[in-house]
Amino acid sequence: MTCERCGARIHFGPAVAALRDRCDPVLQDGTVASLAWYHTSTSPDWPSPDYSSRFAEALQWDGRLVGVNREQHILEETTRALHIGTYETAIENMLRRMNHEGDGGAQFYLYRVLRRSGPLRINPGYRDENHEVAAHIRIRYLDAHGLDAVRYLNVHEAMGVLSLAVRPEVIAAVQSIEIPLRDLAQPIATESFSEDVAKLESLKRDWMAAEAQIASIGRGSRRLMQLGARPDPGGLTKRAANLERRHQELWRDFEEALGKRFLTKASLIIKQEFTEALASWRSASPSASMHLFVERYAAMASLLERPEEVRESIRNTEWRAVHQPTTRTVESEVDSSVPSSRASSVR
Repeated sequence: MTCERCGARIHFGPAVAALRDRCDPVLQDGTVASLAWYHTSTSPDWPSPDYSSRFAEALQWDGRLVGVNREQHILEETTRALHIGTYETAIENMLRRMNHEGDGGAQFYLYRVLRRSGPLRINPGYRDENHEVAAHIRIRYLDAHGLDAVRYLNVHEAMGVLSLAVRPEVIAAVQSIEIPLRDLAQPIATESFSEDVAKLESLKRDWMAAEAQIASIGRGSRRLMQLGARPDPGGLTKRAANLERRHQELWRDFEEALGKRFLTKASLIIKQEFTEALASWRSASPSASMHLFVERYAAMASLLERPEEVRESIRNTEWRAVHQPTTRTVESEVDSSVPSSRASSVR
């Protein structure tokens, strides 16, 4: 559609982002190597040299993919380009994976990437993910187009910034830390949440007890009983439903209080993503106490509230060589390269 004020054309839809900064230094090919790039992964040795063999060993093949055999599937899944981006992109990528990819309880690692020295063959301008998905760019695509990296507009994490999809050989070395960094978490005044925690725990016990009393009743029958379409002796199903609703309401209030206490800088959208990701952690850690959840919340929030200190922590770690260069040592590349503080992530 056309903007009524300036006449510019506007592309809109369910997942549309515009480039935030039309003067982004990443648009300059020669600047890409001088910037700091980041990635988050559940792998402690990303990019793993034996990823392909581990993927093949873990694959449980049942032949349900029509027109694709096991070898083809392994090749497709293990020859994708690696994605790197800003620090913010990396953290949002982690939150997305926690919430949508079953990694709620996984240990994540933050990586800072050193690119190999020398010319980088990169696409002109940038690929727009609004129209061309970049998540599954494969090495054969880079080969066919004579590229080492594809610069693209990210519409999934840190929407509107530029990320890179690169050949594994482009990465010379990485620095890494486990996240979250608990020593950066804001101090927790336990007493300020103790009353809410006690209420939640008490209400949860009552709710579970009520559920146990109607455990033999199917979900469909329960719903009919709650609606009054079937007899509900003692009002047991209605009581269980009311306790569940009250617990959910109290939990939402509790999450809002945590957000006000520990997330003072994040936007509403990022707060929502963060809250959903922490809910996934709670589901994956059913035995964790409420106090442990609060501690986890505060530690994870520091990734958003204190990014400079997180980046400083990773800058102080040792480099781990990845795919040794043929003409120079990784150590000499590290000594001669001083990446900027640009933030970024990978998928």
